[in-house]
Amino acid sequence: MFRTRKVVAPLLLFALVIAIAALLVDTAMPTISSGSENSGLALAREYPTLPHLNITFAANSTAEVESLITTDQPYIRAGDSFDLDSGSPSNLSLNLTAINYWASLLHAAYPKTAIYAHTSGLAHFATLAAGVNRDISAIYYDYEPGYEPEFTRNFTQTVADFVNATIIAHAHGLQSVGYPFGRPIDNPGWTKYHWDFGKLAEVVDQLVVQTQRYCQDNTSDFQTATSIVLGQYAADHVAGSPIFQVTLGINATVTPNQVDPQQAYACARVLTNDGLRSLFLWWGPGDNSGVVQFLRDIGRHARS
Repeated sequence: MFRTRKVVAPLLLFALVIAIAALLVDTAMPTISSGSENSGLALAREYPTLPHLNITFAANSTAEVESLITTDQPYIRAGDSFDLDSGSPSNLSLNLTAINYWASLLHAAYPKTAIYAHTSGLAHFATLAAGVNRDISAIYYDYEPGYEPEFTRNFTQTVADFVNATIIAHAHGLQSVGYPFGRPIDNPGWTKYHWDFGKLAEVVDQLVVQTQRYCQDNTSDFQTATSIVLGQYAADHVAGSPIFQVTLGINATVTPNQVDPQQAYACARVLTNDGLRSLFLWWGPGDNSGVVQFLRDIGRHARS
């Protein structure tokens, strides 16, 4: 009995030391202060930074461009880029003057950062390609129902539309960026049309896939959608990697499929875990504070 006590006492002391050490480590780790269970990180204490993530910031107003130059500038890094949208959805008029003005403002603030233009419809696309200033190096071809006049579920015709966009862009010395909506990835009503995002990527210079809805649903759905697209890239032997979209916002009537900064972080982490280094970030009007919070969450610190 005395031998048993001599063994148990040291073991109890050792267990106590381990428990205290674990508590100290846990409290020293960065934590998620708030957020919904939807994030997939609600039970995770670790909150690692994502230092190698490059972000394309979308903007479609002077106010948003000015926010990128003022509020967000301390957090914007080399490797980031800007995408300026006008004429999308298709029932809105294209404002080429605004696109060029925004581009000149951003170029003055970020002379080494890539700037893109963004619109829907081949007619708008052709107008942009012919009229953008030299600060812009590529044009996004937005392709989704209700936004794109040529849109069709027929995948063969969809590929042809993307080919035409690339022909137009290259004729003006610009790169083409395909921006297809992501519902055909893993939606029962769309999978029967057999969209292949790897084949779309083959006919444009870059592909940005609208996966914001999957991110909003939950992190697992986002992981499934991105994995399917990556699998199509591999099967089609496409060089390079797709870029996936997340939307930050608080007003669903203005910014559908939006998520809070915590869920945006969860989806961004999915991408970096898969070895991806780029993210397309759309954000709602008046929600620039959410952008700053997200940038802090991924590990960016304000520069003076």
